[in-house]
Amino acid sequence: MDKLNINKLIANDIINYGMDKTTGTNYIVELDEFLNDYDEETKDYIKTHIKDITDEIEKNENVADLYFDDKRNEFDMVFYYGNLLSDLERKVASKEENLDFEEIRDIANDIEDSKEYDELIDNKIEEYSLWVDIERI
Repeated sequence: MDKLNINKLIANDIINYGMDKTTGTNYIVELDEFLNDYDEETKDYIKTHIKDITDEIEKNENVADLYFDDKRNEFDMVFYYGNLLSDLERKVASKEENLDFEEIRDIANDIEDSKEYDELIDNKIEEYSLWVDIERI
């Protein structure tokens, strides 16, 4: 595994930003908007090293395809489908292979927002606490 460097850290931040915002398998990160969260020194660094940062994005295991439009200052990233799914979403997808990405997310969100899910969590915590108490005796 390659050691981390500043370009890889910035690339990872851009990738994570895109993965968090996407509602599908691709996302366009507008560099100017993304840079709003950075100070002037960092903005200058990123602009100066954009080629190296782009290379790091291309190497990332989450990115299936990348196009950097230098005229519009945009990263158009396509992510590997499986890397965008949470553990619960993967379970949903494994139960029905004909669901699209958004349907999987909707079902997982419905499960997480349900009273039954909250009760299951509460019951598991209570069970765990009982076992921990028994082990302490």
